[in-house]
Amino acid sequence: MFTASAVAKTKARSAAGKPNVLFIIADDLKDYVGWMGGHPQALTPNMDRLAKKGMRFTNAHCNYALCNPSRTSLLTGMLPSSSGVFGNEQDWRRSVQVVGKPTLPEHFQSMGFATEAGGKIFHANHGGPDGRLAGWHGGRRGFEQDSAWGTRFPEAGVQIPDLPIHTGQNFNGLNIWHWDWGQINVPDELTDDGAVTIWAADVLRHKSKQPFFMAVGLYRPHSPWYVPQKYFDMFPLESIQLPEVKEDDLDDVPTFAKGHDKPDSYHDVIVKSNKWAEAVQAYLASIAFCDAMLGRVLESLESGPNAKNTIVVFTSDHGWYLGEKKMWHKGKLWEETTRIPLSIYAPGITQEDSVTDQPVSLVDLYPTLCDLVKISKPEHLDGHSLLPMLRDPSVKSKTPAITTMGGGDKASYAARSDRWLYIRYADGSEELYDHENDPHEWTNLAGQPEHDAVKAELAAFFPKEFKRASRTAAEVGVTPSADGSVSLKLQMGDALTAEESPKLAGRGLFVDAAFDYHPQVDQNSTLVSQGGDQMGWALHLVAGKPTLSVFVDGKITSITGDGLDAGPCNVRAMIDADGLMSMAVPGRSEVLSLTPFSNGFPRQPNQGLAVGQSFGPLSVKSFPNSTPWDGPVQRLRVSIMPPKETIAKPGN
Repeated sequence: MFTASAVAKTKARSAAGKPNVLFIIADDLKDYVGWMGGHPQALTPNMDRLAKKGMRFTNAHCNYALCNPSRTSLLTGMLPSSSGVFGNEQDWRRSVQVVGKPTLPEHFQSMGFATEAGGKIFHANHGGPDGRLAGWHGGRRGFEQDSAWGTRFPEAGVQIPDLPIHTGQNFNGLNIWHWDWGQINVPDELTDDGAVTIWAADVLRHKSKQPFFMAVGLYRPHSPWYVPQKYFDMFPLESIQLPEVKEDDLDDVPTFAKGHDKPDSYHDVIVKSNKWAEAVQAYLASIAFCDAMLGRVLESLESGPNAKNTIVVFTSDHGWYLGEKKMWHKGKLWEETTRIPLSIYAPGITQEDSVTDQPVSLVDLYPTLCDLVKISKPEHLDGHSLLPMLRDPSVKSKTPAITTMGGGDKASYAARSDRWLYIRYADGSEELYDHENDPHEWTNLAGQPEHDAVKAELAAFFPKEFKRASRTAAEVGVTPSADGSVSLKLQMGDALTAEESPKLAGRGLFVDAAFDYHPQVDQNSTLVSQGGDQMGWALHLVAGKPTLSVFVDGKITSITGDGLDAGPCNVRAMIDADGLMSMAVPGRSEVLSLTPFSNGFPRQPNQGLAVGQSFGPLSVKSFPNSTPWDGPVQRLRVSIMPPKETIAKPGN
């Protein structure tokens, strides 16, 4: 159904005699875990039991506090600054920095391990109110790497089983479709995570013919917080303890960091609606549900034939805010969202009930797992192996944990040592917290001269550059010819800034695209776009129909062709300088219409050109199911015509 990755494979080796790896990752799970002490009412007996079997890391951090860049960093072994991936809508598979470098499961596969996965491993989401396979943020398929897995649950090309009750029910009355909570009358085994854990437990009951790398993705406590009633009953609403917050906590925080603090913010809505306790209850209930699902997997492993030779890793992609610093959801660089649970049990290596407070991060897991099973490590890895620490808990980290926010020249960074958290924002403003004396990060010490040496020491570990995920303008070839025309041979993932993009004012354009069309995945995908909703254009699909859209001052003019059939397709589109737009599917149909302008684009768009990326000029309101282009594209050429006056003058 789906095509294999273009990542080069090394010759597979035999993994005979090596231990198995069971990698389990929860979603949006902060330190509300019993052994971490993040909330006194958290009930996580299975997470606690697993953590005490091996080593637990009390100072572990994500490398980016959003799902896609965090998981990309973990699974590629590259910091966001190395991969160029820093957005949830950004398809990591298209990054020129990643292409050709094996991901963690791909590498294990090439080393002779059977690779198996169930649930969300790479970035994906619930699929919105319709439970779509592909959609905003990639849907339930997400940015899956099909070639990485020998076995995939629920099926090849799909990461997350369909939720039994789709998001958008508005149980909490806040009318925020992607963030809702409420009890559901569904047995555990019929939930999405229930289905994943039943699959994983069944696989673990049987002896594998070859060592395996199994990845299990638990979607909770990601929103919507829809879990069975019994998990809510574990946390009576009247007894819920709210997070400790300081009313004036943002007073000493740089302006750059507090753009969220405004009227009608999530925090403002929650407080005014008197739903803070409800939100904490629902989050705790979702964590308890996640823990119960983890317990099923662990019980099957421990009672089965793989117990003595299986390494078990449990972690989360990032944390979550529940009102701290007036924040909700994720993002930012404060501890509530960067700190994550991490425990590793390696039979014969880790000591029972061992613990370390040294700073580590998710990018360290790739080299660690390679060392644990004694296979070579790819050269591109940014992390450091934790094997010495697993053998001896007294070993000290040589580097702080680095977390990123933003990208390119707008990247901000945080460095966490065993005592200090230092944040330097893209505009140069700073925060510094002494976790030995200020675990809540209530007092910003960055302005005190006596701490300059600490800041300088930690800042030395910040990345020196943030590499771009797309080709440069020179590589794309945007230099105009003598007559002013530009001919672009584009590839998926190309992205140019507004300044780098071809000049459109007074011009028209022609697009020729050849691609393989997969209806389940690409029916609302964007091939190429330039500009924004005030001035721009896009060649995209809407419900499987090729569509050419022009955007002028917030108004959309579109022409739509007949629906495409699965398989190889060719679409050609034109916006000329005389007020005509056309789109053709050669051999099938052609559609003509008038543009909203008669002499080429009236002005230059103030946003850039993007290939294979969702949205751009397509608004969420008008195109809610827009998604990045997933399948292979054999040809994508965009020709920008010369200015109309140049064409009209002979000899020019």
